[in-house]
Amino acid sequence: MQNLTTKTAIIQTDKGNIKLEFYPAAAPKTVANFVDLINEGFYNGLIFHRVVPGFIIQGGDPKGDGTGGPGYTFADEINPWSVGLSEDEIKSLELEGYKYTRNVNSYKMIAGALAMANAGPNTNGSQFFIVTEQSQPHLDGRHTVFGRVIEGMEVVRQIQQGDIIKEIKIVK
Repeated sequence: MQNLTTKTAIIQTDKGNIKLEFYPAAAPKTVANFVDLINEGFYNGLIFHRVVPGFIIQGGDPKGDGTGGPGYTFADEINPWSVGLSEDEIKSLELEGYKYTRNVNSYKMIAGALAMANAGPNTNGSQFFIVTEQSQPHLDGRHTVFGRVIEGMEVVRQIQQGDIIKEIKIVK
């Protein structure tokens, strides 16, 4: 696992660069996993396989169809109380299998949020998404937010399905 002082990375695309800032205090295992995959070159050459205009761009799937990953999964790091979910919402999500912790301070799904894509509770792997427009509160409590875009939101909004992630590199 990587040193959690690693805080920023750049996604290089043909449309331009997207600079990310990580939240290691909010999602230490998620950030460490993402940084490890970056350092392995896992993401280089993959595509943004899912793009929903006005909603999200999603990448990180080696199969390119939404079903691939690194060969393992890991648990969510979500504190639903810190994103303002009601007790009823939390209970409903727990019935779906989500398990929560108060040990982290989670972030809301706002424009620029960087989060793990998943197929349900505790199925994180390599796929990630970036929220492209306004807040998406229906995703709060379902996905671990582990960073945000700090430069290049105009690039994020230009990404189309099939665009290539040329490289993701750690900058500090």
